[in-house]
Amino acid sequence: RSVEGSLAVMRLIDMDIARSSSVQGFCVHCACVCTMTVNGGAVFGTDVNLREGLVCQSCGLSSRSRLLFHAARSLFAPNKRLALLEAFSPLASYVSAAWPGVRLSEFHSPSALGGRAYDFFDESGRCRRVVHEDMQALSFESESLDGILHNDVLEHVPDPQKGLRECLRVLVPGGIALFTMPWFPWLPSTLVRGMLDGEGSLVEYLPTELHGDGLRPEGIYTFHNFGANFADLLSQAGFSRVSFGVCYDPYAGFVTNNYRYGDEFLMLPTLMRAVR
Repeated sequence: RSVEGSLAVMRLIDMDIARSSSVQGFCVHCACVCTMTVNGGAVFGTDVNLREGLVCQSCGLSSRSRLLFHAARSLFAPNKRLALLEAFSPLASYVSAAWPGVRLSEFHSPSALGGRAYDFFDESGRCRRVVHEDMQALSFESESLDGILHNDVLEHVPDPQKGLRECLRVLVPGGIALFTMPWFPWLPSTLVRGMLDGEGSLVEYLPTELHGDGLRPEGIYTFHNFGANFADLLSQAGFSRVSFGVCYDPYAGFVTNNYRYGDEFLMLPTLMRAVR
């Protein structure tokens, strides 16, 4: 089947899923058939963003979080030294259970010190002290981790190559950066939506794009929309091997983002793996 033919079939399947409030599917985390809530709260106009939805009502993992966790379990033994750049999500809870020594963190503010705990308020208003990490200046020692995981973080990093170089630095030789991000394979090159100037002020080139964030009701700024040339950014950061894994499986809740306003921003269920 041609790429165009496959995409046409995917669009029909995903459109049918998006019409429902919930579907039955096999959750790879729960290892059983579960009810999945279709709308996770993110939309494109009136259309459901399925990548943020298909939330398993049993474990609470969304489509992209399930995909990341499932891949991590297949790559890392329980004794591996991992870091996950989030701390409040269902994903963080399951990663903590699977890898007891995992180092969880959140981004607090540009002036916060890496490796130091700060007060955060979660969606319920509860205060927790959690370690701050900035991907551009990680506090982890060089070659101290077997793997680093991040789930839709890189697009919010002002200098993504600096962030990727930091991920490379903290990994042991052969260590793996495993992550998701909004990746648009039909976008010829990465769009720079904004940058920080020398004084740390935001300079915008494109209309503001904010993504939902459980810690910041106002949303979080998006600096980049990564396109087909993203593999070059990983190679330039120094990773020796780069792979993109695509898993389209509607019954497991792994589908496109259901974008219907031009192929440039249609996303497939994709994971990135970069090996030091």
